[in-house]
Amino acid sequence: MRLNVGSWFASTKRECPICGRDASQGASAAAAVPIPIRHPAPKQALASLCGLCRKAIPWIAHPVCPVCGRAESCEDCIRRAERFYEISRCAVRYTDAMKDWLALYKYRGNEGVETILAAMLAFALERLLAATSQASFPIITAVPLAPERLRERGFNQAERLACRLAEWYGMSYRPLLHRLRHTEKQSLKTRRSRVVDMRGNFTAVSTASFSGNIVLLDDVYTTGSTLDECARVLRQASEPQGDSRIYGLLWARS
Repeated sequence: MRLNVGSWFASTKRECPICGRDASQGASAAAAVPIPIRHPAPKQALASLCGLCRKAIPWIAHPVCPVCGRAESCEDCIRRAERFYEISRCAVRYTDAMKDWLALYKYRGNEGVETILAAMLAFALERLLAATSQASFPIITAVPLAPERLRERGFNQAERLACRLAEWYGMSYRPLLHRLRHTEKQSLKTRRSRVVDMRGNFTAVSTASFSGNIVLLDDVYTTGSTLDECARVLRQASEPQGDSRIYGLLWARS
C-alpha cells in the first residue's frame, strides 16, 4: 500500500469567512476576544473569524434605549406616539465595517458570511430572551422583500437568517407577511417619508393562522418604520384578534 506522505504535511491554513485572511495565524490573540453568545453553534461559527474581524464587531452589549435596543438615546422611540411591537434588540452598531459585511452577503450571496451574520443575530436573540424573561419564542418570521427585489437578488436575506436561527434555537419559521410594493432605499429619506412609504405596504399571508409571541427579523433598523408597520399588520391578523405580541430582532442598528 502506498503512503500519501504529502497528506502528512497538508496546509493548516483556515480562511476567515469575512476577509479571507489566514484565521489560524494569531489564533491565540483571537481567542482572547470573547464571544458573548451561549449557544454552541453560533459561538463556533464566530470562532472561525480571524482576530481582526472578531475585534471589529461593534456589539451592542448595553443598550441605552429600552425599546429599540439602540446603544445611544433614541429620538425615534421618544417621538413615536403609538407602537405596535413590544421591544426590539439589535446585535451591532451599523458601522462602515458592518455595512461592508452586509454587502458581501446581500449582493454577493456569500454563504459563509450568512452563517456569521446569523451567529451575530444569535447575540441579539439571547439578549431579547433575557429582556423579556422568556425561555424561547415559538415563531420567528421575517420582513419580506418586494417581488421585483426578490427576483433581482434571488433570495431574501432576512428570511434565510431567520431560518438559521430557527434551526439553532428550536423555533418554527413561518412566512407570515407579503410586501405589496417596492420602495426606494430608506436610508436616503426623512423619517416622515419612511413612515409614509411603509404605511399599507404589507399584508398578512391569507392562509396564516397564528397567535402568541412572534419574533420579527430584519437586517437593519433605521427608524423602526418597517418593523412597526409589519407588527401592526401581524397584530391585526392574529387569532384571536390582537392576541399576538411582536418582538423585533435586528442585525444592526443605525
